[in-house]
Amino acid sequence: MRRRQPTLWRKMMAAGGTRLLDDHVPELIDAMETAQDAQTIKHALIRFTDRTGFDRFSFAAIKGTESRMYSNYPNEWQRRYLSNNYFAIDPVVITAKRSMQPFTWSCSQMSRAGAEVTEIIEERRSFGMASGLSIPIKAGFGSTAMLTLVSGRPTEDISIYDPTHAATAVAFLHLNIARLGSNLLHGSELLLSPRELTCLGWASIGKTKADTARMLGISEKTVRFYLEQARQKLGASNITHAVRIATTRHLI
Repeated sequence: MRRRQPTLWRKMMAAGGTRLLDDHVPELIDAMETAQDAQTIKHALIRFTDRTGFDRFSFAAIKGTESRMYSNYPNEWQRRYLSNNYFAIDPVVITAKRSMQPFTWSCSQMSRAGAEVTEIIEERRSFGMASGLSIPIKAGFGSTAMLTLVSGRPTEDISIYDPTHAATAVAFLHLNIARLGSNLLHGSELLLSPRELTCLGWASIGKTKADTARMLGISEKTVRFYLEQARQKLGASNITHAVRIATTRHLI
C-alpha cells in the first residue's frame, strides 16, 4: 500500500522544516500485513515511533468507562493514569473522540484548561511527554482505537498529508493486536500493588510462598493473598500463568 505525496507538497514541507508522517505509514502497514506474533507488532511500533522522530508510543482501546492500552510509557505514569481514571478527562482523549481526525497537541497548549485537567497535563510533562500526535479511529461496538506518539520536546513540527491512510495504518494495528497481541493490552493489571508485584517477582524465579514470606517478613497466608489478588487482576488461571502474563507485559 505505497502512496506518493505530490512533489509540491513535499517541497513545501521540507522548506518549512516540517516532517511528514506519511513517509513512514506504508512501512507500518506492511509490517502489520505480515505480522505473525505480538513481538512483531511491538518491534514495528518501536521502529515507527523512532522513524517519525518521536520518543514513545501508546495504542489505546477505549469503550465507555473502560480503557486498555499498550505502550512504552513509564509504568508509573500508566498506573497513575488508570488508577485515577484520567482518560475520562484527558483533553487528548476527549479531542480524539470528538474529532476522529489525526491531530497534534502540546502540554503548553492545554495548560489553559481547568485545575483538574492542568494536573494531568503537568504530570504528563513531568514524565517526559510534553507534546504528541494522536490518530483516532472508530472501532467496533462503539469503541475508539487510538495511536499516540509522544515527545519530550515542547512542540512537534509534523504533518499528515493523507489522514485516511494514517487511519488505515491504525486500523491494521488495531486488528492485529486483537488477532495476535491481545495480551499486550494493559488495564487493571497495571494497578498491581508493589507487594503483589514483589510476590510475583519472587515466584517467577522459583521462590516458594514460605521463602517469600521469610524474605518480606510477612506471613505465608499474606503472600498467598497477594499472589491471588495479582492472579485475579491479570485474569490468569493460576499463579504460573500470572507470572507468565506479568513477564510478557514487563510488569516484573
